[in-house]
Amino acid sequence: MCAPTGFSVGGVPAPVTDLRTHPVPDAVDAEAWALRVTGAVDRSLRLSAAALESFPLETVTDDFACAEGWVADGLAWRGIRVGDILERAGPSAEAEYALVRAMDGDYACSFPLEALSDAILAVELDGEPLPVDHGGPARLVPTGPDRDCWTSVKWVSEIRIGETPFSDADTAKETALSRLE
Repeated sequence: MCAPTGFSVGGVPAPVTDLRTHPVPDAVDAEAWALRVTGAVDRSLRLSAAALESFPLETVTDDFACAEGWVADGLAWRGIRVGDILERAGPSAEAEYALVRAMDGDYACSFPLEALSDAILAVELDGEPLPVDHGGPARLVPTGPDRDCWTSVKWVSEIRIGETPFSDADTAKETALSRLE
């Protein structure tokens, strides 16, 4: 899960200014990456990294607070507002929920559709293409006040739209918290 990358002089923790990396799962293949939007939509989408270039980009600068207690200060995430992607897919009038899946096949997080629409699908971090070890080619960066570090899904490969809530088994919270050292 999340952990600090920097330590201090004299035993006093130094501010953490970037994210810790973890081994990239074997199932993550950045070259084969595509984003699918499926479920209760008018048009299922399959978007390559090149196709994402047709969307306007936004930058969100914010601190990343980890459940382990550290904070990476002032990260600049640049990407596509998820609402713009959803607009292209056309969620059904009854759609109220979404499940965001990672390319690793194990990690997923459910969201109210309204909250997900405000998130950024980041493709850059601090002015550089988003590295695979930080969730590239595309990472979900929720922007709402109720966000938690486990909702920032790495290697986003699918956004599934639903009319009913997804089950508790379809959440990353327990997976993420089980990784705390």
